[in-house]
Amino acid sequence: MPYIIVTAYIPLTQGTESAEKYMEVRKEFPIDRSLTKEVLQGAIKVKRDMIKSISVSEVKPGKLDEALVRQQNSMIPFHDIEGYEYKIEVYFSYPESFGMVGLKSPE
Repeated sequence: MPYIIVTAYIPLTQGTESAEKYMEVRKEFPIDRSLTKEVLQGAIKVKRDMIKSISVSEVKPGKLDEALVRQQNSMIPFHDIEGYEYKIEVYFSYPESFGMVGLKSPE
């Protein structure tokens, strides 16, 4: 199954605002278990003047497009935080990735 990985880069000076916004967004966009399973709600690393945050969701079969749209919509409220940057990436498991290049997945 594919995974949606969101990486956010937050200026240290915007940490409180970002955390408050996160709490609001979680209420507006609770986990939709019909689309994804939360693997890692969030992990944070602080380096100098920047906070790096990651989250990982496992996407249910056939739900990737819908899950990506929902994920992007949940990030819109963060656009107003000065210096806040993020990226949304899709990763595939080894069995899926082998099939993408025409190989049979090892047992």
